[in-house]
Amino acid sequence: MIDLSSKGIRCRAAREIRTNWGMVTTSTGGTIQYEIENVGRYLILVDWDNGLSLNVSPSEIEVIDGDLSWH
Repeated sequence: MIDLSSKGIRCRAAREIRTNWGMVTTSTGGTIQYEIENVGRYLILVDWDNGLSLNVSPSEIEVIDGDLSWH
C-alpha cells in the first residue's frame, strides 16, 4: 500500500547511493514522494535534486524538515 502522508518532506542522502541509473552523493537533497512496503521491505520514493527518482530504505536518508519515524 502506498502511503502519501510524507509527500513533499525534504530529506538528504545519509550516504552515497549508487544505482544503474546514476549516483546520489552524500548530503544531496531530495523530496519524498511516497512510502511503500514491498515484499517485506519498507521503501521510500525520493525525487533527488540531481534529477534521479529512486526507492531507498529509511536508513539511507535523513529528514531535513518535518518529523518522521518509520516502522
